[in-house]
Amino acid sequence: MTEETAPLVALAGATGAPSRDRPRRKRGRPLEMQPEEVLGRILRLADQHALFRVHLEQPALYARARRLFGSWAGALAAAHVDHDAALAEARRRAHEARRRRRGAPSR
Repeated sequence: MTEETAPLVALAGATGAPSRDRPRRKRGRPLEMQPEEVLGRILRLADQHALFRVHLEQPALYARARRLFGSWAGALAAAHVDHDAALAEARRRAHEARRRRRGAPSR
């Protein structure tokens, strides 16, 4: 350690030895979102009827959910959201939007 770097090392708390006050971090890449946070976001999106196109609008959430739960459907099942019902609702809304854009009467 040089005279120039000593203040920076002291500010950062890096003494070269692991601190006994805090537990050591596990090796590897840290989790970006905990499973509970992913499930909470999925539930909020389900309440807003915004699960359609999540893979395009929130790719980080979609990717994290797939990594944690194996698939998007698995993540929805873990959040107790009916995947088939969410998909059917999204398709219904998409068809209605397409009809409105074309000017056709809705059923």
